[in-house]
Amino acid sequence: MIRPMKPITLSILKAIFNSMEQGVAFIDDQNRIAYCNPALEKIRDVKIDQILGRSILDCHPPKSHPKVLKIIEELRSAQVKGHHRMNIQMLGGKFYDNTYSAVWGPNNTYLGVVVVSQEVTKRKQAEDELKEALKKLERANDELRRLDQMKDDFLSNVSHELKTPMISVMGYLGMILKEKVGPVNDQQRKFLEISYRNLLKLEKNIDNLLDLAELGIQKQSWSLEPIDLVKVMEFSCATVEPLAKEHQIQLEVQFPSEPIKILGAEERLNQAFNNLLTNAIKYNRQGGKIFVGLDQDSEFAFARIADTGIGISHQSLKEVFKRHFQEKAKPLGSTKGLGIGLSLVQEIVQLHRGEIEIESELGKGTTFVVRLPKRPIP
Repeated sequence: MIRPMKPITLSILKAIFNSMEQGVAFIDDQNRIAYCNPALEKIRDVKIDQILGRSILDCHPPKSHPKVLKIIEELRSAQVKGHHRMNIQMLGGKFYDNTYSAVWGPNNTYLGVVVVSQEVTKRKQAEDELKEALKKLERANDELRRLDQMKDDFLSNVSHELKTPMISVMGYLGMILKEKVGPVNDQQRKFLEISYRNLLKLEKNIDNLLDLAELGIQKQSWSLEPIDLVKVMEFSCATVEPLAKEHQIQLEVQFPSEPIKILGAEERLNQAFNNLLTNAIKYNRQGGKIFVGLDQDSEFAFARIADTGIGISHQSLKEVFKRHFQEKAKPLGSTKGLGIGLSLVQEIVQLHRGEIEIESELGKGTTFVVRLPKRPIP
């Protein structure tokens, strides 16, 4: 048999409020403290008999008085429905989260405000520490952006300063080789041609430095247009073909008969594929092979460049895309570059919202796979 519910008496209500962890106070219609539970004594470190009948403002720092009065008036006038919250700092550095709610009697008579108070000092300290940490992080990010801009400016300025006199030197060397200023004997021609080839390599390294600087400045202004990836790759293969023949390296291509349309910057993609193909030649074997293939599905275009070269160690695979990384192995018939080619390739691919993967094994060759989206790039 279910017993009927007992009516809630004042003693039961008192027991309920006495058992609460939150401090509870009732403020009458004259803004006086008419009731507070034991928890409030503990939280605020006050005695009930010392605060009963006193103004609520006596329990708040003077700087918070206008806000407290505003909250009570908005609740009294029903401008704010439900409850009103306020965080305040009391003497001693403690923080409290206070929730104010209007209490209404018969005929919508305003009786006062009930305030539920909870100490949140630790939470406030944690929030302040988090805010300070975020400010420090933002300052660190600003400094990194500043240093990155300084690096880009430095690369650009130094590269231009290097290239300007070098163009002049190459021009005069070309005139001498063409015998426009007099005859050249065989030994002189040999030395001049070696110097000229090395200047060409130096020019390429300077161009790469300029590209690294410009990528950081101009990547937002790239013009992405519909292009045929097959034609892009055919042009890159034609560009490196003389270098491949010089080392008796066979280029084997497998392209589809139909176009592979993507949105891209043709000149930049040629730059990326030229770098990959040049590396496939430089780190190949005399008389080796390079396979170049293109494929596509409904979402992506795939370019695959595989060589029969010396391969890359397992440890170095994690480093190859870092700037200034250089493999220890000696490249075919040329001096090493600055180690920024693959870094440049990765940056170009990523700015096309693509991905580049590498597989390699020492003594068995290296394969690069570039995946580029066919859908519009945001």
